[in-house]
Amino acid sequence: MGGVWSYGTKKIGSITFRFRTGPGVVPRKVPRESENVLLVLNGREASKVEFARTWLDFLPALPRLRSAAVLLLGNEQCRNDWIKPYLTSRGGPLSHVFLVYDSADIDNANFYQWPLGVATYRNFPKVASAGVPVSTRRKYMCSFLGTLYHNSSRQLLLDVLERSPFKRSCYIKPRQEWQPQETAETRDDYLQALAQSDLTLNPVGQNTECYRIYEAMAYGSVPVVEDVMTPGDCGSSPASNVYPLRILKEHNAPVIYIKDWQTLPELLKQESRLSDHDKAKRREDLLLWYENFKVSMREKMVRILEEKFFNIRLKPLER
Repeated sequence: MGGVWSYGTKKIGSITFRFRTGPGVVPRKVPRESENVLLVLNGREASKVEFARTWLDFLPALPRLRSAAVLLLGNEQCRNDWIKPYLTSRGGPLSHVFLVYDSADIDNANFYQWPLGVATYRNFPKVASAGVPVSTRRKYMCSFLGTLYHNSSRQLLLDVLERSPFKRSCYIKPRQEWQPQETAETRDDYLQALAQSDLTLNPVGQNTECYRIYEAMAYGSVPVVEDVMTPGDCGSSPASNVYPLRILKEHNAPVIYIKDWQTLPELLKQESRLSDHDKAKRREDLLLWYENFKVSMREKMVRILEEKFFNIRLKPLER
């Protein structure tokens, strides 16, 4: 519909999903006969929360509504208390919430963790893993394209690389201000960097989990992830004391964790000793893991919806 909205239907397991997405999708456009509703909402900041509330406050107006849930892009500091009054346990319409980031609320009853994924809102493409060249030697040992924050580890990363003998082997392109949208030129530059790098460096931003981790995996570039907590209320939860990056660690993601960027030169030294065959095999394993991970998360969502919406119990959830 000319970008106003996209829509479609997909059957997964015993559930048929009829979905709509786009700026033209507003509460009054929801079919009045809807019985089971899953909303995908943004709760990252105050203005987004206000918009999300309009959707949640609308749900009781659906005369045939039986079940409702939310997949929520949560606050980067894991401050999501605003949604709790909407849970059925508090008298609201939501049976549960799929929540992004390492929230302390994850209990696998009211809140289930969901991966951040790629930045589709910035037109990150759907990458077919079968089309990613596995055995072709890549141009860069590592890359980082991103925004610098004052007194952040990102600046430390650049300082370390500046002194490293592997500086010329990596593609580094920082910028001073965050841009909500990419130009065609900057997006293509970023995608080429992912596709041509053996490693993609992931210093923390506002949260440890970032889009770049998943975007790198989509192109078979191994994420090197800074394994430290960011300020806020994220952390241990009733379901798990693993953090940060709980969902990646519990699924044994084939990424490289790093606590201090000062150790990066030694990591790159080890990387330089790997054969092309070893890198190709690692790339193949990463792409396979990522595809299986996405399938696993899809199946997890379907199982939870079958249980919560339709009282179908097939097998116990693993996570």
